[in-house]
Amino acid sequence: MNASKTCAVLGANGFIGSAVTRAFLGSGYRVIACDRSYDFSALERHPNLETRTLDFLDAVAVREALHGSDLVVHLVSTTKPAGSNENMAFDVETNIVPTLRLLEACEKEGIERVLFASSGGTVYGVPQRLPVKEDDPTRPIVSYGLTKLSIERYAWLFERETGLCFISLRIGNPYGPRHADMRQGVIPVFMRLARQGLPLRVIGDGSTVRDYVHVEDVARAFLLAAAYPGRERVFNIGSGKGRSVMDIIARIEAIHGSALRVEHLPARPFDIPAIVLDTNRAREHLGWRAEIPFEEGMRLTWEAM
Repeated sequence: MNASKTCAVLGANGFIGSAVTRAFLGSGYRVIACDRSYDFSALERHPNLETRTLDFLDAVAVREALHGSDLVVHLVSTTKPAGSNENMAFDVETNIVPTLRLLEACEKEGIERVLFASSGGTVYGVPQRLPVKEDDPTRPIVSYGLTKLSIERYAWLFERETGLCFISLRIGNPYGPRHADMRQGVIPVFMRLARQGLPLRVIGDGSTVRDYVHVEDVARAFLLAAAYPGRERVFNIGSGKGRSVMDIIARIEAIHGSALRVEHLPARPFDIPAIVLDTNRAREHLGWRAEIPFEEGMRLTWEAM
């Protein structure tokens, strides 16, 4: 247990953030849950939980929230992959620059380490091989991925200069209960449409492949990274298995018990055909692997709705 440790979670009220917050509370941490929302209903009340409403772009408020913390979990992103190329300057100004200010604040507050939610689905671009390893080429084709990668590189420079430990978790496509964003995440979007009897809108022919990992497995990876004593700084966090959009639809049909209507939309130029993550480094160094079987995770997600 970690009763003497305090963790500040930035973006705590989001899908991944709420799961990470629950994991740290369950492991005995005191958690300062920070989010721009005033509604922290995604989090259950807990004696070791403190909530703070703040804007990630407010450097003063962020530093005040970090006071007394031992580590920080950085889950904030102001953009999504699909729209990030439309305003790249905004992406840089609201993600890279505030993160640099966050790192400066961590140094001043004596923070031991920062855990960062990077993107296993976008930092590699179109991979040369599958599954992709952490040391494979990184050629993002969306600003979102380039921003994540830039933050990793700046953090490496910052650690070299100051000694602040910065660990990046390159997460695949997380799914699971409590995913309320209807604009992102093929699994929750399709499940809700199926429940409403509406057609599923598939971009392209449905052959794009992604690495889906349950959010509880993702949260456990952050917990293990918090205590990791080694020198590795980047970890892929995924299932190590690829599933196409049509595979997802077939699984939802099996749970739903009937065929679903599907409408195909034009393909998008920024959609990578396939991405699957090699997670051997996380297994060897963190003792982590995805434990929730995909079929079980899908069933639990459906039932939670």
